[in-house]
Amino acid sequence: MGYPVRHLLLALVMGLVGLGAAYAAKPLTQVHAHLDKQEECNRCHVAFGGVPEEKCRSCHLDIDRRVKANQGFHGREAATVKCYDCHREHLGRGHDITGLDRDRFDHRKTGWPLTGNHEQVRCRSCHTAKRPQTGRDSYLGASTRCADCHGEYHGQARKSDLGQCDRCHNTYGWEQLNANLRFDHERETRFPRTGKHMQVECAKCHQGKRAFGPIAVQSCTTCHADPHPPGIFRERICDECHVTKGWKDASAFSHASTGWPLKGRHQKVECLNCHSWKKWKPRTKDCAGCHDDAHRGQFAGTPCGRCHQESGFKNLVFNHDTMSRFPLRGRHRRVDCARCHPGGKYKPVEDTCESCHGKQNPHGDTFEGRPCANCHSPVDWKQTRFDHGITGFPLAGQHEDQPCYRCHPEGTETQVDTPPDCDWCHQDLHRGQFEQRACDDCHKGFERFSIPLFDHTVARFQLQGKHLDVSCDGCHKDGHYRPIDTACANCHQNFHAPQFEKKCEECHTAAAWSEEVFDHDRQSDYRLAGQHRRIDCAKCHVQNDYKGIPQACEGCHLDVHAGTKGPDCDRCHTAADWTTNRAIDHDFGAFSLGGAHDRLPCERCHGENREIQLAGTGPECVGCHKDPHFGSLGPFCHDCHSQDQFLPSTFLHDRTGFRLSGSHRFVACRDCHPGRVYGGLPSTCDFCHTDTFQRTAGTDCDHPAQCANGVSTCQTCHTTLGFLPARPGSACGTCEAGGRR
Repeated sequence: MGYPVRHLLLALVMGLVGLGAAYAAKPLTQVHAHLDKQEECNRCHVAFGGVPEEKCRSCHLDIDRRVKANQGFHGREAATVKCYDCHREHLGRGHDITGLDRDRFDHRKTGWPLTGNHEQVRCRSCHTAKRPQTGRDSYLGASTRCADCHGEYHGQARKSDLGQCDRCHNTYGWEQLNANLRFDHERETRFPRTGKHMQVECAKCHQGKRAFGPIAVQSCTTCHADPHPPGIFRERICDECHVTKGWKDASAFSHASTGWPLKGRHQKVECLNCHSWKKWKPRTKDCAGCHDDAHRGQFAGTPCGRCHQESGFKNLVFNHDTMSRFPLRGRHRRVDCARCHPGGKYKPVEDTCESCHGKQNPHGDTFEGRPCANCHSPVDWKQTRFDHGITGFPLAGQHEDQPCYRCHPEGTETQVDTPPDCDWCHQDLHRGQFEQRACDDCHKGFERFSIPLFDHTVARFQLQGKHLDVSCDGCHKDGHYRPIDTACANCHQNFHAPQFEKKCEECHTAAAWSEEVFDHDRQSDYRLAGQHRRIDCAKCHVQNDYKGIPQACEGCHLDVHAGTKGPDCDRCHTAADWTTNRAIDHDFGAFSLGGAHDRLPCERCHGENREIQLAGTGPECVGCHKDPHFGSLGPFCHDCHSQDQFLPSTFLHDRTGFRLSGSHRFVACRDCHPGRVYGGLPSTCDFCHTDTFQRTAGTDCDHPAQCANGVSTCQTCHTTLGFLPARPGSACGTCEAGGRR
């Protein structure tokens, strides 16, 4: 056991070396050839542990960041795969460790599927980056924004967002607009189109298809020149003769009747440019009759219409891409012809960048010998394709939007004039409090300087509850971060001093100051119940006074009875609801509450302020209720009605001496007792049925003529079950059959 471990390891290594060349590994690939030395093995390998993932990612930091951020192909598809499963080593110098099949690679796995013309674009047209150390092609970090490849083309409008390219364009052709454009010129601009304006090409008003707004429109002359001789129509305005439906349609004169209809720009030319008042007929109809040959015979024999058209001399039908040696791309499409063809010289013309932009080179001799297209494209000179990652300082976050001169003030744009340190450009606002910490420990991602997601768990004070909503400067005044006292009193005033010597957190939590953990029932002498549980603490503990508070009702509540009911409030009231009278002893005196009376508020009988004393008024109902029978049934309402409900009553008609039977049982009371008169009414039939008796006069059953005693003997022939049929054996006999009256 005393033999040193390092000697054992040395013996093991020497033994492995002695095994001979039969166990030697093949050479590394060309990109890792600088590691193909015995003393460099441990850079990737761990004894008895193979090649850990951390070894690969510690060198390939750009891949490591994408895997952690779930970005790109490695972040979406290869996050759970070991590096050496795809990138095999020790297979010789000529082995392609990348293993990328560009022709079969499924671009959808990157999260950005290729569609339309993007399918035909070569990989290096978008992936222009190079690996910083080897100079090999890199496919990482390519942007998915249209503007990053195609430039900010249309500018900014006032009402519409012109940066949403896919509203009008698609990947199947930049100039081939979507079939259903999601742009409403009438709603999203200040110029609703009418008439012929609906058919005008965008480029006619928005010159160069670039500046789409705003365009100031005051009148017709904003866009249209007056074609008439000055003063010929005096003060008349255009719309007196013309409308947007069509310039020719509104004109009384049709130029087509001359045999030479006006087209294109000819429609906007003033009449006197071609006509003279003295000699109205022009010299000729050929282009040369009015227009000089700007090309000075360079295109002799070629008709003007081959390149030019009547819609405008500069609106060429000439296709520069197919009819010349220099296809136009990007901003070259918007450059005026004279910029590249000065003095009207069209052939021969040099097609190198320096031939036109040599004097505009801001780099001097820094990139001498390298073609401009390595970084710039015709889309936009300032929108470069330079991969700043090859400098060892990849741009991210807000650094991406900074112009080069902000970090390279000398204009050399090389690494020597700008160290990759934060304090080279940024002032230390913490005044050395974090001198030993790197800026990106807290300010990560370069998205912004503020730290909305700072992990406070690495500090001594864990943020919880309401503390999570407090801004940093609420506790860290004037940028002071350390040391900070974490006691509650450092930020919060102790409102209870000197009543309590307990720590704040024994009663309060960080969730909210008002959400106490204090148990009033267990930790005090006064148990809360009913409405007392919902009362704000300050209602009883005025000015934060928590000790010596009276516990009797009169300590907080005013006695509305002024002492007339005694001091024991809980004899009638409870803490559940003050207005709820338990009425434990309302069965006093001559009136006992029951039924509906037991549900009435006290104020209903004793006044709004309970000032009415009802003692000695008696139990009669008429003391509170109006008698609907006008005293005809006596004062004892409870003989028929109860406190539970007024109707139905318990009145029995038999007690009146007139027993209800037959149809009388279904007659409404008011039919026999009009005006609610119930007492002293006769019980004979004629009181209600005299009119029925008299209506039979002159009929087959004439009661006035045949019934000697009249209506006083109705019951002789009829019953209360029904007027018809009559009783069997009645004297008349006519109604006995039951069919006639």
